[in-house]
Amino acid sequence: MEARHHHGDSAYAIDLSGVSVRYGARLALEDLSLTVETGRRVAVVGPNGAGKSTLFNLLAGVLSTDRGRVLIHGHRPERHVCIAYVTQSNQVDWNFPVSVRDVVMMGRVGEIGLLRRPSAADRQLVQDSLDRMEMTHLAQRQIGELSGGQKQRMFIARALAQQADLMLLDEPLSGLDLKSQDKIFSLLDTLSAQQVTLLFATHDLNLARERFERILLLNRRLVAYGPPDQVLTSENLAAAYGGHMQVLDTADGPVAIGDMGGHHEHGHDHGEAHG
Repeated sequence: MEARHHHGDSAYAIDLSGVSVRYGARLALEDLSLTVETGRRVAVVGPNGAGKSTLFNLLAGVLSTDRGRVLIHGHRPERHVCIAYVTQSNQVDWNFPVSVRDVVMMGRVGEIGLLRRPSAADRQLVQDSLDRMEMTHLAQRQIGELSGGQKQRMFIARALAQQADLMLLDEPLSGLDLKSQDKIFSLLDTLSAQQVTLLFATHDLNLARERFERILLLNRRLVAYGPPDQVLTSENLAAAYGGHMQVLDTADGPVAIGDMGGHHEHGHDHGEAHG
């Protein structure tokens, strides 16, 4: 299930320059500049209210900047079919009368259009995506009947069906047991080998350190971006989390103790209270 979109000569999957986003009087992101090379696997970390979900909404093209420029593979993100956004499940109307297969097929809409019928190839892509996430036996299930972990797997299956070149995963391990989490990371390994760029929001700094080649540490502004050992320093963590956590220096590197945010509810102001 190779990514198949062509983007010219741009070396960067993501190129942000001087990006600021404001919700009323509050700055959610301030003067954020960042480039992420194609095929990178990046953990996005920071406290609640740091702007993680705002950043993902910008990259997905569902939110506009107040200042600055956002480019995905050298182009503006709006209606870009190569971007898949796996949102947190509390943003979905689970009573809507659609099946798991219907939702996964929505990943094909950007390619086939709203009014055209899916081809045999589209249906096969959807089936392959369901198979990879072990969701085939749930394909006809109404989405509200799924467990938390099944909902997450359904959204990832939709992103696979989309054949995305950039995947934005907002706390995708929420509600998953350890076996399911390992399955997700095995899938991410495969996608990375196919040069799919992955941004993965998490509050788990140990997970970020162990599983990702790059870490983006955010607190409305860019605190640090780079390899884990360069980003997760005592100074950077203190700058990002302030007095909400204590950082202990150990032989294995700094260890964070205290409130790092945890799983959170979304606010009412289009991301103001999001991570």
